[in-house]
Amino acid sequence: MNSSSFSAKIHDTLGPADSPVRLLLINPNSTLHFTQETVSYLSSRLPSGVRIDFYTPPSDAPASIDGTFDGVLSAAVILKDLGLDSRRTADNNDAADNASYVSRTYSAVIVSCFSAHPLVPALQERLPFNPRKPPVIGILEAAVHYGLLLGPTFGIATTGRQWEPLFDEAIRSLGISPSRYTGTRGTGFNAISLHGEGPASALLEASVDLVEKGARVIVLGCAGMAPMRASIEGSLRERTGRGVPVIDGVQAAVDLGIAFARMGLSAPEA
Repeated sequence: MNSSSFSAKIHDTLGPADSPVRLLLINPNSTLHFTQETVSYLSSRLPSGVRIDFYTPPSDAPASIDGTFDGVLSAAVILKDLGLDSRRTADNNDAADNASYVSRTYSAVIVSCFSAHPLVPALQERLPFNPRKPPVIGILEAAVHYGLLLGPTFGIATTGRQWEPLFDEAIRSLGISPSRYTGTRGTGFNAISLHGEGPASALLEASVDLVEKGARVIVLGCAGMAPMRASIEGSLRERTGRGVPVIDGVQAAVDLGIAFARMGLSAPEA
């Protein structure tokens, strides 16, 4: 795969071609509609001088990431589709060229799935320092660190309840004190079924429950929840009588990638 072949896999773009900051946003599930909703959501939120390229994997990847197995499967499909799946990249010209192209082209890479997605460490390992190495940012990590900066405690309102122990483990692995994390509450919906009154009402109830348990900041635990951020924040104020910031990981990761680029920062060389 050469640069033109890689570019052919980019199906949507925001921002001018000559932007000094260029981000690659990977939706690791195969549902193109999810990616296009993210494009629409970010279209009015993108600062000048920034371009985002959007990639969605083929149908071999899960339509929705609903657990650890889905994450592993989607990572494998994406690495293969982008030509980055050789075990020994340095000994494989195509894989080395593809990885080098990503490092040369992008200021940061965003994995737009709220989970400890294995694609994040895989890309961190695969991408070379050439002449810099783009940070690979998961939206879980970005949102959680924003939450820690905004308030003393945070909780995560998410989709399926199977995520509750998985997010507990993800927070532990980030080294975050239990005193800062009030827990995760699942709504019983998956990413595909987020639209309509039912999911929005369940998300609000999960958020209220977390606030009552001491959360001062709410983190939305699914990329598909990003367009719901403002309405949930407003409803939370009505229900709790206080201002509770609500963070969506997509915007958090994009803003973090832009900040790294404008500060001239890259990931460390191996």
